[in-house]
Amino acid sequence: MHSGLHGRGALFDTDPPGLVARLVGLCPFQHGPTPLEYAKEPPFVVFTGGPGLGKSAVLGELRAAYEGHTPLALIDCEDELFARPPARRPPEAWSPVSQAVLTIAEQLAEPVAGAGRIAFPRLTAGLLAVAAGGWGDRDLPRIRQEAERILLLNDTGSWVAGFTGRWVGRVSTRLVDALSGAGSVVEPVIEATLEVFSEGVTPTHRRLRKAATWYRDCPSAGGSPKLGLILLSGHFRAGGDSRTHAERYLVRALLADLDDAYAGAVQRTHRPGRPVVLVDNVQAAAGVGLIGPVLRDRADGIADRVAFFAGLRGDGHPSLHNAARRALPEVAHATGWKPGDTVSSRALLVPLPPPAAPSPQPVEAGP
Repeated sequence: MHSGLHGRGALFDTDPPGLVARLVGLCPFQHGPTPLEYAKEPPFVVFTGGPGLGKSAVLGELRAAYEGHTPLALIDCEDELFARPPARRPPEAWSPVSQAVLTIAEQLAEPVAGAGRIAFPRLTAGLLAVAAGGWGDRDLPRIRQEAERILLLNDTGSWVAGFTGRWVGRVSTRLVDALSGAGSVVEPVIEATLEVFSEGVTPTHRRLRKAATWYRDCPSAGGSPKLGLILLSGHFRAGGDSRTHAERYLVRALLADLDDAYAGAVQRTHRPGRPVVLVDNVQAAAGVGLIGPVLRDRADGIADRVAFFAGLRGDGHPSLHNAARRALPEVAHATGWKPGDTVSSRALLVPLPPPAAPSPQPVEAGP
């Protein structure tokens, strides 16, 4: 471990395995498999404490320990990236949470040892529907740039160029028709997305078709994925509680796509550890909007495969009121954590004490 992490053995030890190894299923840096403490639902671990206690350093060490060996993403919710929409992006089609799920997915998609890239078709469809809600100005260069970035979430390294080209061509045709009127372009964009997702007979295209139907289960969609995506876009643009509801579905889509990447014995063989998502400064808007849907879905029995670790400035947060709390030495061998009846009980707060100073090295006597 780096010198700034002395005294963090409860997290990073490998023999016996510390907290990190037991939740990820891989020993840090060594990458040998280790038994999971929680095979079904791990706690959402939140490291707490004031400035200077090493929360960011712990998350950075976690990234160094697993990057390239299991899907991994790290975001800092206080980064400027999550503060305001990009240039020319209307605020009704952007939020810190939508930016967070896009940024996390882009990092998780990267190939790792023994396994290729992960595709995110459900999230792609949802983010396109949300982005299209801000395409009313008919700024075609911006629309193309935004769409292609989202579509790259489906890049598996072999077929994305053809997929992206077909999608952009089809949507461009729809947009030309839409530009002649004053109506919304949301519906043509969604229709074109679902059509392209429904093409082909390869296993990849079968996964796309399955992903396209996922939105039919949205409330009030009546079994129609098109209506589900239209409602998602409308709720996002409406803001307030409606947007929060839409953001929950974007987070759920991200996690459902990850679940697909691990489905089946072959995939699990190539991906021995859990995917890892690291969220620094989780008290900021992007973090609060991310942790809430994860905890609520877990409380509702909607499982995911992710090992979440977050850094929280301070000792607590209203959204984590009923979270369990363990001192750092208490998690060295077992957490003793069990979720309760409340949403926030799905989290585990671990206050970080000041890092222990390294032991002084003996001074050799002079001649």
